[in-house]
Amino acid sequence: MKRTGVTLALAACSLALFAGRADADEPPLNAHVLRQIAAYPTDGTHDYWWPRDGTYDGTTCDLEYAGAVVARGEAKKRTYCCGLTFEVWLRACEAAAKKAGKEDLRIGDLDPAGLRKLKADWYVATDLRKGPVDALVPRGLGRAIERPADARPGDFVQLWRKNGSGHSVIFIAWERENGKIVGIRYWSTQPATNGIGVRIERFEGERGVKPEEIYVVRAFAP
Repeated sequence: MKRTGVTLALAACSLALFAGRADADEPPLNAHVLRQIAAYPTDGTHDYWWPRDGTYDGTTCDLEYAGAVVARGEAKKRTYCCGLTFEVWLRACEAAAKKAGKEDLRIGDLDPAGLRKLKADWYVATDLRKGPVDALVPRGLGRAIERPADARPGDFVQLWRKNGSGHSVIFIAWERENGKIVGIRYWSTQPATNGIGVRIERFEGERGVKPEEIYVVRAFAP
C-alpha cells in the first residue's frame, strides 16, 4: 500500500510538469485518471477474475452513459484489465465534465450504441490490436504516443507479451537500468496483485513484454 501511494504521488508530480504543454489544443485527461486510480482499494476488494465460460464486462459496477447501461459489473465486483481501464477512463471523463461545469457527460458525438462500439475496440474484441488507441484516436478522443520517452503517468496502454497474452493498463513509469528502458510500471488488475494494484513487467524472459507492441494513447478531456 505504501509503495503504491508513493508511486501515484510521484506520478502526479510528473504529470504537473507536462500538463497544458504537450496537448495545448486538447487538454489531456491524465490528472483525472490519476485521481481516479488513487481512489481504488488495493486490498483485494476487487479481485481479478477471467472466467473460462460466460462473459462479463470486468468493471467493478454497472456503468451508465446518456441514461443507458454500457457495462455491467458482476455480483462479487471482480474485475479484469480491459474492463477496469475502460471504467477509469469513463469515470475520469465524468470528473472532467463536472469540473468544467457540464451538467451531462457527452463524449464527442457518441450515443450509448457508439460508446459500446468504442468499448469493443478498447477490449480488443474486434480484429484490431491496439485497445485504447484504436478506441480513442479514430474518434478524435485521444492521440497516440509514438515515442516511449513521451509517455506520461495516466496514459492508457495496451501491451502484448512474447507468449501472445495481452494486458490493458494505465502507465505509471518506465522501468530503467543504467538509463535503458527494460520494462514498464503500470496500474491495472491482475492475479499477481490480487486484483487492483501497481505492477512492474520486464521485457526479458519468455513471458516478457514485447517493447515493439506497447501501444500508448493520451486521452482528451470531454
